[in-house]
Amino acid sequence: MVVGKHGNNYNPPHTHNELIIEGLEEALRLNKDPAVAAKLQGLVEMAEGLESYLIKMSPEETPLQKAIREETFGGDLGKRYKDETGNKFETAKINLRDAAQFEKMIVEIGKFSRILEIGLFTGYTAALFCSIPTVSQVTSLEIDPFSVKYVRSRLSGTEEGKKLRIIEGPALESLKTLKEQGETYDVAFIDADKENYLNYYKFIMDNNLVGSGGLIIADNTLFKGQMYPTPHGSMGQVAADFNNYVAKDDRVTQVILQLLDGVSLIRRK
Repeated sequence: MVVGKHGNNYNPPHTHNELIIEGLEEALRLNKDPAVAAKLQGLVEMAEGLESYLIKMSPEETPLQKAIREETFGGDLGKRYKDETGNKFETAKINLRDAAQFEKMIVEIGKFSRILEIGLFTGYTAALFCSIPTVSQVTSLEIDPFSVKYVRSRLSGTEEGKKLRIIEGPALESLKTLKEQGETYDVAFIDADKENYLNYYKFIMDNNLVGSGGLIIADNTLFKGQMYPTPHGSMGQVAADFNNYVAKDDRVTQVILQLLDGVSLIRRK
């Protein structure tokens, strides 16, 4: 996930704060009362300031992270992707500094060693996880051959690259292979196709890929607010089904943070 026009000018609004800003700006355009306009303008400035302030107060990126982010948004990578695949390069798939640093801190506090990542994209979050001293290995599952090729090339010869294992193919098939190999992880980070979030979660839990005391971190779980007050939009029911299932699963405890468009921390009991 990544901040849109009110943050780094990368993508259309999609986080909660951005959507609120967009609504306030529309109300400001329609308003005819100067007193109301002044109040609305103050709220817009407050919300816009929050986006930038949170990023500013976050720890700095690693040099490799910074390089990956700049290349992801630099234009050439997107052009190469479109030329090779014929598809649009969706920069909104990349994590953002404040969210990624929060996830890094969780891993550091837990002194976790083995991380499973579902959804690699350009390797921004994988590179961050690999930079943590206590982390011995990050296993990333990615279906897109272009992403796999880019990340392998980008991390080749780096210290982070020594810790990264990429498995190419559909994630559910890769999860079955990991189960057969007897793999287990301290943390699973889910940031791939939203339609399969619940399938990924169930497989990880039902097959003990993350054991007692381990964490599942799921990104984008407040997807544009489409799951409340009632599910709506393209992903509303998908997000609602995932969040509701986890909330009722007595094997875990869950908290959803209003960080960008939602981060769920799910701890296995």
